Amino acid sequence: MSVDSNLENKFQVRWQLFVAIGALIVVNALWGLSFPIIKSMNLQMEHAAGLESSQIDSGLRVAFTAGMIAMRFTVAFLLLCILGRKLVLNASIAEWRAGAVVGLFFYFGLMLQVLGLATIPASRSGFLTSLTAVFTPLFSALVLRRIPTSNVWIGGLIALLGVSLLTGLIQLGQWQLSIASDAMSKWTTGDTLTTLGSVLFTGQLLLVDYYGKRLNTTAITPSMFLTVAVAAAVTFLCLQHYRIEPNNSVANQQESLPMFSEGLFFSPMFLGLFVFLAFFCSVLAFLGMNRYQPHVTAVQASVIYSTEPVFASMAALFLPSFLGSISSSFAFPNEELSFPLVLGGALVLIANVVALWPKKSPQPLPTNEAAVRS
Repeated sequence: MSVDSNLENKFQVRWQLFVAIGALIVVNALWGLSFPIIKSMNLQMEHAAGLESSQIDSGLRVAFTAGMIAMRFTVAFLLLCILGRKLVLNASIAEWRAGAVVGLFFYFGLMLQVLGLATIPASRSGFLTSLTAVFTPLFSALVLRRIPTSNVWIGGLIALLGVSLLTGLIQLGQWQLSIASDAMSKWTTGDTLTTLGSVLFTGQLLLVDYYGKRLNTTAITPSMFLTVAVAAAVTFLCLQHYRIEPNNSVANQQESLPMFSEGLFFSPMFLGLFVFLAFFCSVLAFLGMNRYQPHVTAVQASVIYSTEPVFASMAALFLPSFLGSISSSFAFPNEELSFPLVLGGALVLIANVVALWPKKSPQPLPTNEAAVRS
């Protein structure tokens, strides 16, 4: 092979990497926008139900969330069938199976994330979701039976400090760290749900990396969307017995949930946000993710995905008031930059970079040879 051919091949490889990184950054920007948008849709559903967030029963909250996810990904799947008919028809059985597995991980992760987002700010949710970048190398090491590198441990400790500052568990005063007097109330159920969601997103990311070496990961997208839509629809149907009474109580009677009432679902604002989520944040974003993630390593992908909370925080600074101005039915103020948010969020991002910084291959965990043979 000539020198010119070698140079051309190197250029093509670098160009593919550059395009893949750029595409994945756009994907994360779209996902970042989705945080305040979903938060807005949660508020609209609460308003349609005539309830405050604290009044909503957990079962009803899950039903709301599942119903919204089912509608979003049903529309996304139909759009994919229209815009990518060949992709849907040509997908192999193996790709449909892979998409179903990836879809289940994503569905449960998304359910937990959206449930958590109902009670915590969009920026906070974004940074907690970005813990995926710390979990990925840790879980990869465990799956491969390798001792995690020192970078992973250091990154994990930095992430723990960042999350503690972000959620108010630890306070910084006069250059000293101290546990907040009301620390027990600072960490909320929403924080727990979001963090558990990031664990499931880690599994999804590792699965896409695994299948990317064996299948056409773009072709797993239809099955992934269909799996999410079906799983969410089943969840919603199982909770159909929840209804809203005129006195704002939840009763065990058959009636459609208010999210499907004409006043909400067919309102121009709700419908517009719904279409945006289905097309841009679902069809385009996940096609881009499944198409371009295999061109980078799982570690590189996790670093890129750590930009998602930055986009989420930026969007939360201006998008809520814009959405609130369109509809006078609910208040949705912009988030404000605070010292805990900036410092805690910065530490989480630093932790992502440290945990994923390239290093020599770690040593394998000692194994019991007899146990392995058996």
